[in-house]
Amino acid sequence: MSTKQSLETTKWLKTLKNEIKSPKEELAFYEETASQYEYVLNNLEYSGPSSFIEIIKLYETRSGTEIPRSGKVIDIGAGTGLSGVALRSAGFLGEIDALEPSEQMFAQAREKKLYSKHFDDLLLPDKETSVASNFYDLAVSVGVFNTRSTTPGCVNEVIRMVKPGGLVVVVHNNQYWKGEGGYEAKIEELQREKLVCVELLEFLDTYLTDHRGVAYIMRKL
Repeated sequence: MSTKQSLETTKWLKTLKNEIKSPKEELAFYEETASQYEYVLNNLEYSGPSSFIEIIKLYETRSGTEIPRSGKVIDIGAGTGLSGVALRSAGFLGEIDALEPSEQMFAQAREKKLYSKHFDDLLLPDKETSVASNFYDLAVSVGVFNTRSTTPGCVNEVIRMVKPGGLVVVVHNNQYWKGEGGYEAKIEELQREKLVCVELLEFLDTYLTDHRGVAYIMRKL
């Protein structure tokens, strides 16, 4: 990475991590910087999309069950379509819908011709989006969940979208897993409430420059 690339990438990441405090602020940030998004993630050696496909394969190997490639899928926080590309490359040839509130980000995804429907709702805790309930066989969320904007309270909304028996696959930065307000506590709560069963939990050595990742697969009960 050149010095210029390093400075641009560092500025982008610092702004996202240190200045964004709400879902609306994050949406505005992505609207403004959408043209830089894939460039920056490449500089950061972001492996989220490839990691989640590897997690799906690991789940299939361990469970002896293949996730149907023709089922209905929703990509949560689809962004510019990187996860959609990974899904198509892994043989998911059925209907894939996208939830992405940033029009500037999704304009790039639209050019890739990956998705059937696009929902532009902002994912918020305790607020339903316009996405139907109990509709999808699989929901995927890659690099979306954090503790500043798309917080643990949003997980319930994703579960609502999935059919009973359907799967939710999540990959995010490991820094949001432990501690007060983290995803470990949220997932434990969901299991106590018998909303989901965690079928796979893995920690990723590589996810983003200098950051590990965490990946988990939940089945809706």
